Amino acid sequence: MTGEDPVRRLRGEIESRLAGLVDRDYVLMGLPYYLNIGDILIWEGTRQYLRTLPHRCLNPGYRYREEDRIGPDTLILLQGGGNFGDLWRRIQDERLGILRRHPGNPAVVLPVSCWYDDRELMRRDADELARHPDLTICARDQASHDRLAAHFRNRIRLVPDMAFCIDPGPLRKFNVPGAKDVLYLKRRDKELAADRAPPPPPPPGRLTVSDWPSKERAPFHWRVYRFLLNGGRCARRWRGVWRAADFLVQTSDWFYHRVSRRRLIRQGAAFIGGHGAICTTRLHGAILAVLMGKKVQVVDNLDGKTLAFFKTWLEGADGVELVE
Repeated sequence: MTGEDPVRRLRGEIESRLAGLVDRDYVLMGLPYYLNIGDILIWEGTRQYLRTLPHRCLNPGYRYREEDRIGPDTLILLQGGGNFGDLWRRIQDERLGILRRHPGNPAVVLPVSCWYDDRELMRRDADELARHPDLTICARDQASHDRLAAHFRNRIRLVPDMAFCIDPGPLRKFNVPGAKDVLYLKRRDKELAADRAPPPPPPPGRLTVSDWPSKERAPFHWRVYRFLLNGGRCARRWRGVWRAADFLVQTSDWFYHRVSRRRLIRQGAAFIGGHGAICTTRLHGAILAVLMGKKVQVVDNLDGKTLAFFKTWLEGADGVELVE
């Protein structure tokens, strides 16, 4: 694998392993309306991949107007990420709810990491999803694939993370030539495995220890989005203003899709690009560094998904090192 471009290689793997799954017009659901830049990168890679296909997206990213666009033959695509199981249960429940409301539609869960602490909950999820007649679940690492194949009775495919479908050219414009500062991207949520996180790397330059900047401090555009959304939700309580309420909710959705999503991607790229050396406890900190052509040290997280992804797709890639 040495010397091979991992971005081109993994994009090729995605294209070959998803071939034939998106065979008709579709809706893309379960989108990340929150401040995790990693999940926004998955969304952007998915969008760029789908644009290469001849089929139409019937809900171009707008969460509040998707249900009425689903016909009996519409394909349902569900956003992937590190959230299949019980660690981030709200997202998994949303995914299950969509499939429950549309039991007759063909559906694809795009590449996910799978983790369950509660084996009984895993059994219940597997039994529910087994009743879906046309469901494919894509696993983004070998460990998740093996876990899903052992316990779930749907079609299972092994597919890399969708963020590798992002065109790296625009991201690399954020690289600062000659940057020497060191970034230790240290997540601050329940996935941090404190016993696996090493001390920050010895700094040849100034050291920054931070989570994604959007997680450290909510950006102004996020506050605008929440203001519009909450205004619409509050207005729905008053008779006679439902048209204004719907307008505010739809405007908030349009604003997030057109403004916040793009700014979060740029913020993440500027964050990674402004440092000369990267050490990360977040998988998408590593993926973004690879997309931007930077060397990166990778630290595993609590459920092992970062290690599993590294061993499946990035072991031996130039510039990517696992810190154990």
